[in-house]
Amino acid sequence: MTAGRGSLVRRVLLEHRAWIWPLAVLLGLNVLALALGILPMSRAVAGAQTRASLASADATAAAAELAAATAARDGRDTATRELAAFQADVLPKGVGEARRLLQLRIAQLARAHDVTFARSVASPEAIRDSTLVRLAATIELVGRYRDVRQFLYELETARDFVIVDSIVLAEGDDATAPLNLTIAVSTYFAAVPDVR
Repeated sequence: MTAGRGSLVRRVLLEHRAWIWPLAVLLGLNVLALALGILPMSRAVAGAQTRASLASADATAAAAELAAATAARDGRDTATRELAAFQADVLPKGVGEARRLLQLRIAQLARAHDVTFARSVASPEAIRDSTLVRLAATIELVGRYRDVRQFLYELETARDFVIVDSIVLAEGDDATAPLNLTIAVSTYFAAVPDVR
């Protein structure tokens, strides 16, 4: 049977050879075009798609970095504005105003609460790598416990920028004697630029 099939194929090839040879040549050209043109192009398209997806990921990362940098810049600008407003509106304008705040204002507050202002020592301290100067004061007061407590409450809740660094409370000589209060307070002010 295989011999019969072989002769049948040979007979068909001989009878239709005028059509089969051009078809075989066209089929060969198609295979050659596929091998030389389409397969490399499909690889190039696959590579381009990979590069495009990598570029898209890079663009997304760059957009996220830009958003983070913009947010950081905006935060820095806001902080700078708020710091400038704080220095202009809250901090004393100079050493004289800082001394009045730590000595005169606290003496007035003590008097309002029946606490005696005994004495005060203040000294400015330059802060390294800063435009601010710290004015620290040690203040001695005398008063009854209730009055001292009200005075301290008013001092700590006042709108003035006064930092209470420490509080030392000592009893008097006997149980009826007033209390001795020593407080260390400080404030900050902008240093006057040296114009030489």
